[in-house]
Amino acid sequence: MTERRLLERIAAQERESGGSCAYEVRLDVFISSVVAHLVRILNTRQGSVPIDAEFGVPDLAVLASSFGTGSAQRMGADIAQTISRYEPRLTAVRVCLLDRQADAFSLSFGVEGEVIVDDRKFPIMLITRVSPEGCVSTWRE
Repeated sequence: MTERRLLERIAAQERESGGSCAYEVRLDVFISSVVAHLVRILNTRQGSVPIDAEFGVPDLAVLASSFGTGSAQRMGADIAQTISRYEPRLTAVRVCLLDRQADAFSLSFGVEGEVIVDDRKFPIMLITRVSPEGCVSTWRE
């Protein structure tokens, strides 16, 4: 059950009636949960969560408006720091700016890391795109 966060496990258990008690981590469910959590984290602006003023990322729309090399590197560093701090299931996080652009006004980053499931390490590669408005989308490569 560690592939999902607590509230996801509770919601799933409520939907499932009378399931078996066998425990087995499903890698696809685990990674989907990590990606969904990253989307929530990276679309939350720092200072907007009363319980933790540091939760989320700085306003990426402000950084994205300049789209210079320095601002892109700063966004990548902010993304890496936020992921490392708030998504412990993803370890050895590395974030790099990608050259390929689907939209000339957005920035894409490669997010690499590892997840550990049943004492085995699995590499994971994600793509994170930041729109000019600061909206973040993340998906598995």
